[in-house]
Amino acid sequence: MSTAGPRVAVIGAGWAGLACARMLQESGVPVRIFEATRQLGGRARGLEIRLQGQALKLDNGQHLIIGAYRCVRTLLKRYANNQHYAFKAPNFSIRHVRGGDPESEVSRFSTNREHAMALGQSAWMQLTQAMLSAEVFARTAFGQALSRGLAQLSWLAGAQRIPYRSLIELASLLRQARVRPPQSTCSIDEWLQGQGFREQLVNRWIDALCESALNCPRNQACALRLSTVLNEAMASAQFDASHWMQQACDLGELLAQPLAFGKQNLARDNRFGALDLHEGKRVLKLRQLQAGERNRPANSNWWLEVAGQEQMEGPYEHIVMALEPQQAAELLARSALNTLEDLRDALGALPKPLGILTRWLLLPKANRASAQRKPQLLLQNQGPAAWLFPRACPAAAEQQATHDGGSIAGLVISAQHDSVQARRHADEIQHRFEIQAIDHKDIYEHRAATPSTFGTQWPSFDRFRGQGLWLAGDWVDDGGEQCLPASLESALRSASACAEALSAYLLGTHHPQSPASQSPRSLSKAR
Repeated sequence: MSTAGPRVAVIGAGWAGLACARMLQESGVPVRIFEATRQLGGRARGLEIRLQGQALKLDNGQHLIIGAYRCVRTLLKRYANNQHYAFKAPNFSIRHVRGGDPESEVSRFSTNREHAMALGQSAWMQLTQAMLSAEVFARTAFGQALSRGLAQLSWLAGAQRIPYRSLIELASLLRQARVRPPQSTCSIDEWLQGQGFREQLVNRWIDALCESALNCPRNQACALRLSTVLNEAMASAQFDASHWMQQACDLGELLAQPLAFGKQNLARDNRFGALDLHEGKRVLKLRQLQAGERNRPANSNWWLEVAGQEQMEGPYEHIVMALEPQQAAELLARSALNTLEDLRDALGALPKPLGILTRWLLLPKANRASAQRKPQLLLQNQGPAAWLFPRACPAAAEQQATHDGGSIAGLVISAQHDSVQARRHADEIQHRFEIQAIDHKDIYEHRAATPSTFGTQWPSFDRFRGQGLWLAGDWVDDGGEQCLPASLESALRSASACAEALSAYLLGTHHPQSPASQSPRSLSKAR
């Protein structure tokens, strides 16, 4: 038995697994990807739901992709249909209701005092920053610093009806993130100690960022990751780094499918054709053969036990594990490999993921104008914050027209421990912010994202490269100085780092061979 070239198996066909496999294949590394389900994209996928009896294709959850799109943009530009997405300067409403305890029966019938505001980027500031982002300015430290400063000013200049003292504190927070980045062991309150943030609006906004971006309550959140979000999404030297993505299709159609199927106009070149994708193939166990066992070929020691197959898949030189932490831990537990005890310990030490509720709302005609105008950040003095996102898909216009001109919006509540309580929060928020709906459908992701808690040791994508095992996912350290919290962008960054390092290793020591020339090999499970 012999191998003709490097062989890599990617386990998991979410955004991280698909992106890693695609980049490996394009670099000339033969790769095969295994996905337990028959649906691509992981949690970022399309889902058919029914509102008032009509089937609609929506996302399984309103994933918060708000700024900081470096890898997302690269892959969209290369693979996606440019009619399916657009990046536009952010402009959202902030509705702050100041009232009593939302759990109190008295407050349910009291008059809410609402302060309506808006936050966005000033157009003329953006234009000035765009000129400074030109290559001639971007090369100098002064030009980059000036561009970052203009990015911050564009947010402050674009604010509407936000109290002056709150703007001063917001400016101080952005400056703190840029000039005094914290350590990964630092909590939010420790980092901001002595800054004197007394404005309730600013503190509730920080709370909302921790819940929606870091996926955990403020008292557990990592200050370093919050500062990374502020720097990348609100103070980047790249003038359009803060722009929000507006999609015209579900996330599966947007990128997962293009990554899987490749570039059809270049399909004659195997590197750009469809991935060698095995859907509905759950990997049950990993097996690592030792030297001399069954005449094991050099550098090919990984075999996979796949559900429903009598033969094991392999051999593979390297495995890329692109699963969520709990799935990865379960796979390792079933495999019982002593060589991977460190990885099992690292996975066990990660914080348990929290849930996200997306309540898809069918809004009546009277609400249509406000719902379609801009996203809304909903803040309460007590209780969780929420985002209300209008359905930005033009393709849904014909579907929505049958509902008396009604429109669709997603109410998103993050960092939740319990689906029942999350639904109660959604009911209360709808009541307090007077969001009337004809119908709604709740989508609750129990393990939506790993919380970015302070002091957490995140496994690096290449920590186990010596054993031929690599990691990709939104919970993986991509090797950058500052990592984003769990998000689609962070998943792609780890996948990119993994693919680049793995292909460099393989192509530096082997001659790549097209996947089409690889004949499948199998090994009996009975061995």
